[in-house]
Amino acid sequence: MNPSTADLVAAIEAAPTPEVVVLPNNANVIMSAEQAADHASKTVRVVPTRSLQTGLSALVAFDPAQTADANAEAMAEAVAAVATGAVTIASRDVQLNGVSCRRASGSGSQRGEPVAGGETFDEVVRVVLERLLAEPRGLLTLLTGEDPPPLEHVLSSARGPSIRSFELDVHQGGQPNYPLLLAPK
Repeated sequence: MNPSTADLVAAIEAAPTPEVVVLPNNANVIMSAEQAADHASKTVRVVPTRSLQTGLSALVAFDPAQTADANAEAMAEAVAAVATGAVTIASRDVQLNGVSCRRASGSGSQRGEPVAGGETFDEVVRVVLERLLAEPRGLLTLLTGEDPPPLEHVLSSARGPSIRSFELDVHQGGQPNYPLLLAPK
């Protein structure tokens, strides 16, 4: 989950192209990615993606016929256009930024910042969705994790009266620790 600078340099050097774009997909990896770019023998651009959702949005903008610079610019624009949210089950009691979560209860975030805590997963999904969909969005992508919630619960939370219409795109992500990742656009 947190590769070293040396691991990233090795991956860059192993790529079969003279130019590489790195998507860290985690705020903790951005600095290592930037250091790896400085130490690699190839042209490397780092697009500072901070989550799986932003990394996937960046990949949609990738064009193999373009240069690393052009791709990095297009990918950064795609990242800026997507909002991100996550819902998980708290592994311990925690209080962050005024949001309290008890162990084994729901915990929700928006752009990596805690925004909801609640006794039920559905309650937290509703709060996160209301925040993410407060601005008009045309598409909501859901990535379900290793232990996903029943989709009908997510959909009933999403279709409440305060939520606008949107197209729904669901994928099995299989990610550990996060039963639900959300990315409205």
